[in-house]
Amino acid sequence: MVVADQRKFDRKCHDRPRLLVPAPELAYGISIIAMAAALTAAPVSIETLATSQAEAQQAPSVSSPFDQIAADDPDARMLLEADELIYDLDNDIVAASGTVDIYYRGYTIEAERVDYNQKTGQVFARGGVKVVQPDGNVIYAETVELTDQFREGFVQELTLVTTDETRFAAQSAERFDDNVTVFNAGVYTACKPCEEDPEKPPFWQIKAKRIIHNQEEKTVYYEDATFELFGMPIAYLPFLSHPDPTVKQQSGFLRPTFVYDKDLGYGVEIPYYFALAPDYDLTVSATTYSLQGPLGEFQWRQRLASGSYMIRGAGIYQLNPQEFEPTSDNNREERGAIQTEGLFEINEFWKWGWTGTLQSDDIFLRTYDLTSATEVRDTLFLSGQSARNWFDGKILHYQVLKESGDNQNSLQAFLHPIVDYNYIFDDPVMGGRLSYDSNFMSRTRDDAEFLPLFPFARANDPEFGCPYKSLNDIDSFIDRSPGSLERIFSRVSPDTCELIGAPGTTTRFINEVKWDRTLTDGIGQQFTPFAGLRGDLYAIDVEDTYVEAGYATTPIIDQFIPEGNNNVVRGMATAGLEYRYPILVSDSWGYQILEPMAQIIARPDATGNDEVTNDDALSLVFDDTNLFQVDKFSGYDLLEGGTRANVGLRYNLKTNTGLGIAGVFGQSYQLAGENPFPVGSGLETDRSDYVGALYFTPLPSVQIANRMRLDEDDFALQRYDLELNGRYGIASSSIIYSNIAADPQQGIDEDRQEIQGRARLRLNENWSVWGAGRYEISGVSRSTIDNPQSPQWISNSFGFGYHNECISLSVDYRRTYARDEDTIPDERITFRFSLRTLVEGQYRHDVNPGDDDE
Repeated sequence: MVVADQRKFDRKCHDRPRLLVPAPELAYGISIIAMAAALTAAPVSIETLATSQAEAQQAPSVSSPFDQIAADDPDARMLLEADELIYDLDNDIVAASGTVDIYYRGYTIEAERVDYNQKTGQVFARGGVKVVQPDGNVIYAETVELTDQFREGFVQELTLVTTDETRFAAQSAERFDDNVTVFNAGVYTACKPCEEDPEKPPFWQIKAKRIIHNQEEKTVYYEDATFELFGMPIAYLPFLSHPDPTVKQQSGFLRPTFVYDKDLGYGVEIPYYFALAPDYDLTVSATTYSLQGPLGEFQWRQRLASGSYMIRGAGIYQLNPQEFEPTSDNNREERGAIQTEGLFEINEFWKWGWTGTLQSDDIFLRTYDLTSATEVRDTLFLSGQSARNWFDGKILHYQVLKESGDNQNSLQAFLHPIVDYNYIFDDPVMGGRLSYDSNFMSRTRDDAEFLPLFPFARANDPEFGCPYKSLNDIDSFIDRSPGSLERIFSRVSPDTCELIGAPGTTTRFINEVKWDRTLTDGIGQQFTPFAGLRGDLYAIDVEDTYVEAGYATTPIIDQFIPEGNNNVVRGMATAGLEYRYPILVSDSWGYQILEPMAQIIARPDATGNDEVTNDDALSLVFDDTNLFQVDKFSGYDLLEGGTRANVGLRYNLKTNTGLGIAGVFGQSYQLAGENPFPVGSGLETDRSDYVGALYFTPLPSVQIANRMRLDEDDFALQRYDLELNGRYGIASSSIIYSNIAADPQQGIDEDRQEIQGRARLRLNENWSVWGAGRYEISGVSRSTIDNPQSPQWISNSFGFGYHNECISLSVDYRRTYARDEDTIPDERITFRFSLRTLVEGQYRHDVNPGDDDE
């Protein structure tokens, strides 16, 4: 070779030789390498032959970027730098050697040597070719050869590593017809190579004799593909294809799902996806069960300019309904359901939408594992929110779904409009903040619902107390115990039962105005006067369904609330003052804050609490979280009245090392007026029980919370809760312990203690074990138990698993015990697996020790 002009430069500073090349030559010269990235955009799945729009959008977008760049800007230039540039003027060849770097619009190409023949248009790069794309993907190749105006080429020993650590390799790659790229002996995996032995097969990989990417068809084809696990081929796929990453959606089969249930049998679901348009699609599937026959399903999705909606349905003609329990709603041949939901934005503040379900029976969706919810809600809603105000209005219908075979009907209610509105005035009023709250609700209920006042006493005497189970399921009770109605109704009275849902229609309209202002004096004391005015309107139409149905001859519901039409008007005026004096003590090690607090709240006695049903104020646990709340009831239906004072002390310590201690201790006093709180709440006397809490954070990853309620007279423990959450090294755990003192007035003759916890131990980088449990140490269960056993398990679980960057496997055992009538026993073993970017699934086996069919 005659070297007409040879220039050598020392590789230091900025004196490396540079060469500008037109963009089309760079683009076509690199496109064959970049084309390899297309394979990771939609990883090959053993089960997947098509991809939905949502699935496709999750894939990395790494397909042939240089072709588009060249087409968009044919006059663009690239920069080439090398330790040595050699110009062969006789043969019209430019060679770059040493360390060759090529830069163009965020792309970097490295190689040991690049030769460019300007006569033939041939480019030959060799020696550790590396391409770094703007999205972070890295492509490696040993040699690259391109010819025919850079539209055809050949690559040897190609490897691609994407930003999500997936890998593709091929012995060679060819590009021809400016459209088709063929990868020979290709391999795809999401597993990292073994550091000690890079030649060792990964946990899983897909091998193919040839992988063909057709840009015109936008499809990637695999020929003679095999799936290998731990180096062993376990599945052979002679032909497989999937859309390339430029495709947002494409019709085809989706991966199948295998299922099993003892009442349904074995089944396999095969879905098919229809890519009808960019803004709407349809998925249909058929699941053939060995015992009950084929279940058909469909899902329609459409996105509009302001939102989207979905409609899905399922139906089956059961071949063997007798496989279910005789009294179950599953015992019918034709079953199905239709569900829909939508969400649309009106503007930046307002949105509206709906959810709806229409089903043949209450338990169809749960039987065929189409939902795990315990209730179905149909909702039409409108909501709006700004920085200071919000509005939420809805129409709601719900059914509380019962488990299959529990011999109970659903409790149904239809709620007409429910509207909540909050408005905070922009301008201060008397120097303070003025706000307005409103609630409107109208509810129609088909059946009554009761709770026992002495739930624990029935464990010792099943004939004592409220027979709430039978009352809430009167039809089923008659089937089980004909002729026993008189005995049941004789035990129903306000002394034993609480009516929490009256049959009929209840409408309420509540309006409340609040004002408060905080003043701080010269030594840091804070005084917050506050006031409120509330007015309630109730319209109640109560029906005694037991009398109307002929179950009872004397009124039942009338013992709790007057039957017929009743209007209730009530109001409440509130005025009060809150005092705080935070005292800060700081030092080089940290700081402490000691804060005495006091409230005095003046109100008239509450009226009308016994004239309305209590639907939303059922929960009351007196502790440090609500000690200083002006209204301690959780909902609207119960009013708090009388004059009350809340007094306490707060403490907070924080060190520079991260240690923290916080505490609260206080008491509430009924100074005047009628006390509205129930027996056993800790607030029913003029002096409440003491409540306190101590929060301790020895390390940033360890938190300990202690909450207690102490008797007002002798500081005897009435309730204690301990919660521990922590993570240290390879271990993490959470423990909750509760101790509730005996209360003979509530029929509770002994202390109740319960502990629950969970823990996980990481054995090494990949293996871990875990366990959880809930255990009743002492006490009795909440419902009727003829022979209560104490202590007893409530639930437990344990499992183990393996996880690395490309595979996850786990086995989990869970059991729930039938400790009372309210709990349905459940025992199951679940196996889960996941091959990252490829497939995931689970298999669940229900364990019933007493079932001979299992």
